[in-house]
Amino acid sequence: MKKLFWLSMMLCISVSAVYAQNERPFRFGLIASPSLSWFNPETRDYISEGNTIGFSYGLVGDFYLGDNYAVSTGINISHFGGKLSFRDNHPDHGTLDFERKYIHQYLELPVTLKMQTPEFGYLTYFGRFGFAPGFNLKAKGEDQYVAGNRFTEEVDLKSRTPLLRAALIIGIGVEYSLGGRTTLLGGVTYNNGFTNNLKGRNTHMNVNPSASASYLQLNMGVMF
Repeated sequence: MKKLFWLSMMLCISVSAVYAQNERPFRFGLIASPSLSWFNPETRDYISEGNTIGFSYGLVGDFYLGDNYAVSTGINISHFGGKLSFRDNHPDHGTLDFERKYIHQYLELPVTLKMQTPEFGYLTYFGRFGFAPGFNLKAKGEDQYVAGNRFTEEVDLKSRTPLLRAALIIGIGVEYSLGGRTTLLGGVTYNNGFTNNLKGRNTHMNVNPSASASYLQLNMGVMF
């Protein structure tokens, strides 16, 4: 994770240097993205129980390396999660079957290569590929279990969530020109997490559980 962080910093510095030498245009914008997220469990007897609705927003910047190529980066606040069922020990009720809804908030710093077509009419199409290191800001959960009666309990998961997360990004989109350099932005991005989003130990199963979080988001924004 540290290597990924420093690699992203070096890439940003290198892009800035290329931008300064070649005087390529720089564009920035605002973006907001509803998303559908889920967990991919890797631990036996941890079962995915469906999707959750998330949302992200932030700033995006494109450093152009040529007419049709740019390094796109930014700062996003992303909310995503998922649902898992598993068996663990409860401090008051003993061993129980849990269904937990995870709600995570991360600061993400995506770095992608953006490849775009020339403008056709008012439209420019693009694809992008890269990665996104993320830093956990908040994590909470909602547990449902049966102990005589059915209970719903909110839990703080900040201490049971790793600080760092890494994901691969692939996306497509389109920009609609409003005149000059201003465009409306729309697209779809798949954020595929490949690091563990769980921390701590399941005392009943005597394992450190592992599950990665991924999400599919619809991007909407404006570029200047």
